[in-house]
Parts: sequence; C-alpha cells; structure tokens
Amino acid sequence: MRARQIRLILTIAVIVVALLGLVIPKASGNNFTGISKILSNVKLGLDIKGGSLLEYNLKLDEETKAQDIIDNVVYVLRKRLDAAGYTEASVSKIISGNKIRVRVEIPGISDTKKAEELVGSRGKLYFGQVMETKTSDVKPTISRNKIVEVNGTSIELYDYVQSLNDPLTWYRVKTVFEIGENPFQITGSDVIDAKASVNSQKGGFLVSLKFNSDGAKEFALATGNLINERLAIVLDDKVIIAPTVNSRISDGNAVIENITSVTEAQNVAALIKGGNLPVDLVKFQERTLGPTLGADIVSTIVKAGIIGLAIVMVYMIFIYGWMGVVADIALLYNTFMLLGIMGWTGAILTLPGIAGIILTFGTTVDGNIIIYERIKEELRSGKPSLTSVKFGFEKAFWTLFDANLTTVLAGIVLYYFSTGVVRGFAVTLVIGVLGSMFTNLVVSRIIMESSAHLINTKKYYDKSAQPKEVK
Repeated sequence: MRARQIRLILTIAVIVVALLGLVIPKASGNNFTGISKILSNVKLGLDIKGGSLLEYNLKLDEETKAQDIIDNVVYVLRKRLDAAGYTEASVSKIISGNKIRVRVEIPGISDTKKAEELVGSRGKLYFGQVMETKTSDVKPTISRNKIVEVNGTSIELYDYVQSLNDPLTWYRVKTVFEIGENPFQITGSDVIDAKASVNSQKGGFLVSLKFNSDGAKEFALATGNLINERLAIVLDDKVIIAPTVNSRISDGNAVIENITSVTEAQNVAALIKGGNLPVDLVKFQERTLGPTLGADIVSTIVKAGIIGLAIVMVYMIFIYGWMGVVADIALLYNTFMLLGIMGWTGAILTLPGIAGIILTFGTTVDGNIIIYERIKEELRSGKPSLTSVKFGFEKAFWTLFDANLTTVLAGIVLYYFSTGVVRGFAVTLVIGVLGSMFTNLVVSRIIMESSAHLINTKKYYDKSAQPKEVK
C-alpha cells in the first residue's frame, strides 16, 4: 500500500472516530443549545458546569493539632480525587476563627452522597501475613475464624482479600500479628512516608517506607518472625502489593524491591502514603453548586472562539491562497479531533483547558506556516508544484517534530507534577499539540499532494533565479 493511501485512511479514520465522540448521545447532563452543543459530550469543570461542595471538620484527639496534619489531609484527598479521575476538583483548607476545616469542590457531581463516597472515608490500610493465595471469581469463605481483641476492638483474625491488580487472585491474610505479649496491627497511621525511587544496586525500582517510633517497633517484631514469608499491604480490602520479608527490619525504614516499572512503584507509594487519612472527617456542610460561568457564558466563549478562528482563516487564505485554505481545513480538523478525544476519554474541560485548546490553534497554524515557507522556497527554485510539496514536507518534518516534542514533554511534566486545574490545561495542551502535529504532517500533506495543481506557482516563481539571456 502506498504511503499516500495510508495517510488518507488514517485521516478519514481519525476524524470519523473523533466526530463519533461528539455526536453519540451520552448522559453528560450538559444542556447546551445552539453552537455550544458541540460540548455536549465533553465533561465540564466546576467553573462551567457546577458540582458538589463538601466541608469537613477534623476529628482530633487531645494530642493532635490541626495545623500539624491539615496539609497531609489535603494531600491525601487530592490524591484520592486524582485517582478517581476528578483532576479538576479543588481541595483547600479553610480557617474560620480558631477552627481549621477542609473544603472539597468536585465538578460534575450533583449528588453529594456520591461525592461523600470519594472523600468521606478515612480508609483502612494495614499490613498482614499472607497465609495462602487462591484463584476465584468470587470471594472464598473462611469456615472457622477467630476473634482477636486489639486495643479494645474485636477483629477477625483471618480474611480473604482481593488483589488490586488481578480480580481473580485472593489472599488469605492474617490481619493481626499474634507475636509478643499482646496482639497488634500495623496500619497506615504507623507509616510516615512512602517514596518511589530507582534501585541503583540491583536494578529496577523500589518503594521506601518510613515508620513512626511505635510502628518501627511493631514492624521489627513482625518482620523478625516472618522471614521468607509474604507480607501483604492492604488498602480498603485490596492488596496493593505482597512482598517477601528477607530480614528483620529494626530501624523503621523498609524497602520493597523487585518492582519492574516506575509507574508501579509510584502507584504503590502513592496508595500507601495517600490512601490513609491521618484523622476522621466530620461533615460540616454540603451543598450543590451552580456553575460560576454558566451555559450562556460558555456559548459566548464558543462564539468568540469561532470569530477568532474566522479571522485567522481569512488571513491564511489572503497570504497563502490555496495553501491557506488547506491550513484552515487542518485547523478545523484538529479542533474537532481534540474535542472528540476529550469526549471519548472523559477529560474535564475548564477555563484553563480552554486556554490550552486556544494555544493549540496557534501551534497548528504555525506548523503549516513552516511547511508552506519550505514549499515556497522549492517553488522559487523552479520545481513543479507536486515536487515542491513533497520536498517542503520532508524538509520541515524534523523541525516540526522537535518543536512539538519539546512542548509535549513540558505538558507531560506539568501534568505529572501538578494537580487540579493545572492538569486540565496540561491535558488539553498535550492532546492538542499531538493533534496539530498529526494534522500538519498527515492531514495537510494528503490534501496538498492531492491538490498541488491548484497552487499558483507563478506567484512564487522567482525570475531573477533564472540565468539571463546574453544578446
């Protein structure tokens, strides 16, 4: 199959899939009319659509101060919401008099009960000895169990816990350590920190755990009696990871080795550190928020964007003629492709996201301008239009690739290290830049090669470059 045919098939397939993401009805709840209906399948942020607001008081004991743990509470809730896909949610601390509360605003959720399920649970993280593993599509039953008293609380000694990564794998876990004088549990409250890093000595990746003083003593006792046994780390009845104990760990600093990917190491560290709140949250208030912008302003923004696009499109046609028309087609193609991808993936659109989309409009036009200037150079040298188009795209390829790659890398770093609305900007930026590179190098090329005869070559023909006639 010729390269041009492959590019044509890709061009048609991508835009069809993207348009389906915009036109297939979804239960998004966006009641827009007119031209703003193109956003009907795109999830909207709190500033456009509204959502739920929850405020919580911290249930503290006598020894704990709110200012010492509030940042950790905000961090944990932020991680929870990001993991649930609500990257546009806002988590902040609120100071009212001598009280410190935490406020959570989640876009797109009008049911506060659903919002509560995401943030209201303290979470239960604990360490337990793995007794055996089973493969089953339902939870195995324990015929005979034992009740153990730990600090005045009755706990079942054994439980079957499902693997976080494999729903068919079940671990029979001993939830309480019966070692020493009194039975005890090692929980998430005993873990101070968890970090992912590269294993420079043995290769691969690892997760470093740091325990508080009480946790370090209990962990030393447990690991000293479980050498060559597996120790499961369980969060909300899911086994995050179950490493083997190699030696007694007495200094409160443990290392989980033999992790094959950096993503897995980061996920394990984030779940251990971010899955367990340091205190219980007591709901202070809840309410449903209306949009701060609203459908009318969204419609206005869409209209303004269309007017801006129209001005750019007219300018491109005026300067580049038929090549400008192709650039305009590529710009529209990239816009619908970006919105379609957001519709399929469920990415949330807010004002920073709209800014990212507008920025990608510029990258799309800039890419075409670089290509067209290359084509004009070839035309001035006297080459035929089709040859000039081919050479123009080939010579501009690495320039565009390098320029867009650096922007994509910056967007990925921005997404990885940021939270909330900044991630929304990073998402639209990365999708838009990748889309602009595709439209520049594939869509524009297939159109230009198919319509090279429409280029006004006389407009760019440089007579001075030709040898003069001697009389």
